[in-house]
Amino acid sequence: MLVLTPVLAHSQAKGDPLNDAEVDQVREVADQPVERIKLYMKFISQRTDAIQELVGDTKTQNTATKLHNLLEEYTRLVDELQDNLDSYDSTHSDVRKALKELVPASEKWLIALSKPPADQSYDFSRKTAMEAGQSLAEQAKKLQADQIKWFAEHKKDKEKDGGEASAPK
Repeated sequence: MLVLTPVLAHSQAKGDPLNDAEVDQVREVADQPVERIKLYMKFISQRTDAIQELVGDTKTQNTATKLHNLLEEYTRLVDELQDNLDSYDSTHSDVRKALKELVPASEKWLIALSKPPADQSYDFSRKTAMEAGQSLAEQAKKLQADQIKWFAEHKKDKEKDGGEASAPK
């Protein structure tokens, strides 16, 4: 937790779930859908790891406030990831490789969100985070199935044409 604290505190101060370094990383992979998804997965995992560390740390002060902030960041990051998934779905970007990792990760994140004990100072944030996480898990599973089907169908087209299967422009 000590390593993550400065990074998370800086992003919380701005009200943005990403700090400046994370924003730069996202910009660097703007044209690489698989890498962009993996980057968001990394950021979300950092937040859920920090949540789990806080739950186990009895010496940290203001734990409820920190948990509230981390849950809020998690929700905003999940929302941003879902927006990206929507975009990749509509353009038929091949993100199957990332989805293979995202589906189990999204389930793991939900488990982490259930760890903090009930506390009225962050219960609403946790409920919102759980709903966002559940929505992401469902979206990732559906998109994975849709992509498998779409690329299988278009692989046949590719073989017929002798060219590459590509998304319609």
